[in-house]
Amino acid sequence: MKTKSFLPVFLFLTFVISGVQAQTAPTTPDPPKDPAPTTPAPTPAAPTVDPKAPAVPVTMGTEVDRDTTPTPEKVQATEVASNELKLRQLAELVEDLKNKVTATKFRLQLLKEAMTAEKETLGGARIVIKHVNNMGGAFKMVRLRYLMDGKLVASYSDAGEKDREVLAKKEISIPVGHVSPGNIRFRVFVTYQGNGYGVFKYVKEWKWEVHNTYSFNAEPGKDYTLEVQGVEKGGWTTPLDQRPHIQFQLQSKALVTKEEAKPAKTK
Repeated sequence: MKTKSFLPVFLFLTFVISGVQAQTAPTTPDPPKDPAPTTPAPTPAAPTVDPKAPAVPVTMGTEVDRDTTPTPEKVQATEVASNELKLRQLAELVEDLKNKVTATKFRLQLLKEAMTAEKETLGGARIVIKHVNNMGGAFKMVRLRYLMDGKLVASYSDAGEKDREVLAKKEISIPVGHVSPGNIRFRVFVTYQGNGYGVFKYVKEWKWEVHNTYSFNAEPGKDYTLEVQGVEKGGWTTPLDQRPHIQFQLQSKALVTKEEAKPAKTK
């Protein structure tokens, strides 16, 4: 009887123990699977260049300011502007040549009058103009004219290469020559152009013409030097168009008389 009563209990215990061992037994992980082989992407073939094909021009700039296909109207407008500039420069050059001819004739007339007139000294009075450019770097002298008693005696313009070199000098000597004694009136005209660069390059489009008058009484037997200075007035706060100014300074000395001009007698 005892054997039969313990048999179910023994079977139950055996079942429980086997279940616990099954739960506590270490689990062996599955072996990792081999990754699927990847096929490399095909390399793009290099473009073939035809050596006989024409070269493609490279244009600089953005798409906004790039004009690879100018219209006939744009081309014509550019040519018209260029032609107008050339005509304007040619007209300035012709005008300057006319002024030079007029000034030369007047100076020859002065010399003739001085040589033919009976004077106490050789040729009466003599005048030399010395123009001094004391303007700052913001101003470039592009034209200079002198009139004496309403007659043109000197003219320079940057339209000509030689005149351009003269205008670039610090001092310009203008020999007026011998004149008859009396009251003489000089008038000077100076044209300046703005000389800017960088962010101030727009100043190159500006021009100013200033003029002034000076009169004096030329005495016989005197040698006069009229110094004309182009200077700036004001300061940094003064507008550019109000800075150019012309001032005068007159110097004189005795001319050589007829007696002094005679060669000394040798004993």
